[in-house]
Amino acid sequence: MEAAANVTGSILALGVELGAMRACLLEDVGGAYRVAAWHALPRRSDVSLAAIGLDLCRQMGERLGRSLLDDAEAAPRILSDDEVRVPPLQHIAIAASPRPHVRVWLAGLSLTQSMAAAYAALTGSPAHVIGYTVLGADLNTTALTDALVTTAPDLLVIVGGFDDPDPATHQAPVELGRSMGQALSRLAPAQRPVVVYAGNRWAAPHVAEAVQTSGGGSVEAVANVQPAPGVLQKSALARACTFHYWRLSRRTAGFRELSRWVTPPGHITSQESAFAQLVQAWMELHGLPALHGLYCAPAWWLHVWAQRGQPGLHMHYCEPQTRPAALDGWPPLQLVSGEWPAALWPQPEIFWLDRSGMTPFVAAVGQMTPQAMLQVLRTDLLRLRGQ
Repeated sequence: MEAAANVTGSILALGVELGAMRACLLEDVGGAYRVAAWHALPRRSDVSLAAIGLDLCRQMGERLGRSLLDDAEAAPRILSDDEVRVPPLQHIAIAASPRPHVRVWLAGLSLTQSMAAAYAALTGSPAHVIGYTVLGADLNTTALTDALVTTAPDLLVIVGGFDDPDPATHQAPVELGRSMGQALSRLAPAQRPVVVYAGNRWAAPHVAEAVQTSGGGSVEAVANVQPAPGVLQKSALARACTFHYWRLSRRTAGFRELSRWVTPPGHITSQESAFAQLVQAWMELHGLPALHGLYCAPAWWLHVWAQRGQPGLHMHYCEPQTRPAALDGWPPLQLVSGEWPAALWPQPEIFWLDRSGMTPFVAAVGQMTPQAMLQVLRTDLLRLRGQ
C-alpha cells in the first residue's frame, strides 16, 4: 500500500467527547500510515478545551520522547527550525462534540400528526425533548413561563397544521405562536431559547409576527414536518437542530482556539458528522449496496444508514443500549465504533468493529488526506472480521 500522496509527515487527530479528549498520532510506517500512539484525558469544567488539548499533546509527546508542542504559539507544532531533531506535524484534524444534546421544548396543536412528526424528525439530530406544550383552552402563560425557566430549553420548536393557504387554517398556529411569545417575553433575554417554526408554511409569516409582537423574539421558519396527511419531511428541522448544536458547541471555552489548530484544507467538525461521512465512504469503497453503521458515543448512540443511489444519509440518535422500533426496517448492523451491542444487534457474517471508538475523529483526517485515513482505518481500527 503506497503512502498518501504529498503527505509523509506526522498527523495528529484529536477527538472531543462529552467527558474526555483523545489524541491519536499517525505516522508513515513503511509506506503506509499507522497509529503510532494515542492518549486520553478527562475533561474538567474549569479547564478550556485548548488547555486540555495542550496537556494531552504534552503528555503524549513526553511518552514518545518528542516535542509535539510549539510553546510560543500555545499550539501543536506545525513549524520547526530543525525538522530532523524536532519534527513538526504535517496535519492536524479535530472532531469535537463537546456538549450535551440540544434541549428542545416542543409546541404543537395536538400530540398526534405534526407533533409526532416533529419527534421523529428530531431523532435525526442531537436533540433531547425536555417538555412540550399543546394548544388548548387550559394553556396558562404563567405556568408555561415557570416551566421554561425551570427546564431552560436551548430550542423552542413550534409545529402545527398541514400546508394550506386557507387563512382559516392559520388561526390555531398563530394563537399558539402568540402564547409561546408571551411566555418567552417574561424570560430574561439570555434565557430565551432560539425559536424554530416547522408547521403550515402558509402560516409561517403570521406565526413569526405573533411571536415577535408578543415579545418572544425572532423566528426561523423551516419546511413543515408534515405538509400533508401521511407525508413526513424530517430533514429541514433536523438540520436546524444540528446547526444549533454546532452553534452552541462553538461557545464552549477553548473551542475557537482549538479550531485554529486544524490545518488546511480541513476544518473542525463534529464527531457525528465525521462518522456519518465515513459510513458513506466505507460503503462506496467496498462496493456495498447499503451500510448501517453505529457510533457508540458515551452519552448517546448514533445510527447511520448509507444507501447506494440515494442522496443523503439516514441518521438516528438514541439512548445507549437501546434498539428503537424506528430502526426495524434498517439493514443489518455491519460497522461499529465502540463495543458491539450483541444483545441488540447480532453480528453478521462480515463486519467491521473498532472497539477503541477512535474511528470518528480519525475519519476527520480524510479532509486533508483520504488515503492516510483509509490506511489507518483498514489496518488498525476497522479490520474486516467474520470471514
